[in-house]
Amino acid sequence: MKIKIILAFSNSLFSESMGLLLAGDPEMEVCGVLEPGQACSQTELERYPAGIILTDFTSLYNSLPEMDDALRKHHTLLIDSCCGRDNLVSAVLRKKVSGILMSKSDSTLLKKAIKAVHKGEVWLDKSTFKNILHGINAISGDKNTSLSAREKEIVSLIGKGLRNKEIASRLNITETTVKTHLTRIFQKLNIKARSELITYAIKTDYLNQVRPDHEI
Repeated sequence: MKIKIILAFSNSLFSESMGLLLAGDPEMEVCGVLEPGQACSQTELERYPAGIILTDFTSLYNSLPEMDDALRKHHTLLIDSCCGRDNLVSAVLRKKVSGILMSKSDSTLLKKAIKAVHKGEVWLDKSTFKNILHGINAISGDKNTSLSAREKEIVSLIGKGLRNKEIASRLNITETTVKTHLTRIFQKLNIKARSELITYAIKTDYLNQVRPDHEI
């Protein structure tokens, strides 16, 4: 039986190119192409049989939170569009994508990733996996109790994808103060990368711990 594939990209030309690339494979069938702006819409997804969604970061995050259940009925392979390491970690943990194909990959690796995800496997590069693992390891030591209330707020906003300047504006503090807090947070949690802190924020449920006046 052929692997059913849905293309959900923010660029029509990219969808067309991907469709042509997969057209000659006897094991795969592109059964649906979502137009930009419709990507990850529940109504659109329900038109197609369960299978694999190939998507990019923009289309993935155009979906509303209530559409996430519909997305999870399909295996999702995110094609990296140089969106940044932090965003890749967020896609795995918040959107539950089944795999990420890095931008440097070729067509052979693409087809291997599709087949792996179709089997229920997780397809991640070593760097993304390491960042996620380090963030989880930071949780295991129960170090969250050592963070101050302000530090927890900053961790929460980091987990929501805000940059330092945006965090400073939300909390009415300077960007330098944010950087100082982050230095202390990294030391307390023994982590070195922002992407690891995103893992920590999501897995400790800090995303729900920001005070109402700081909600996004």
